[in-house]
Amino acid sequence: MLRAMTKLLSLSLVLSLFAAGCTSDKAAEPAKNNEPAKADVPANNETPKKVVGPTTMETAVLEAKCGCSIDGVGHCGNYVLIEGKYVPLMHPSLGKMEFCKHKDAGVKIKVSGLMKDGKYVADQWQLAK
Repeated sequence: MLRAMTKLLSLSLVLSLFAAGCTSDKAAEPAKNNEPAKADVPANNETPKKVVGPTTMETAVLEAKCGCSIDGVGHCGNYVLIEGKYVPLMHPSLGKMEFCKHKDAGVKIKVSGLMKDGKYVADQWQLAK
């Protein structure tokens, strides 16, 4: 008889813990005035992308290469190395193949610019000495 009471007590304890676990102070409240219920999960499941490179004007010496010598690009264009990634370099004086003659070695350039829409937009640049 003692064994039966112990099992019954254990079962009721487990059930009461389960019932207590189902209720929470953070349970979603019912919608009021046709407003959606608030949830802890953000509506937008996308994680914000980290901006690569400077977002304010800076002057720096950077490695520049033609895109034809960069794995993953494979076509001519001007690119600079920013935080371990090659990004397109934009300046009105640059031709499409400005750095092709330097091939895989690339070249160092002194450039003033900032990142905008995934590209490094320069207001001036020159070969570094």
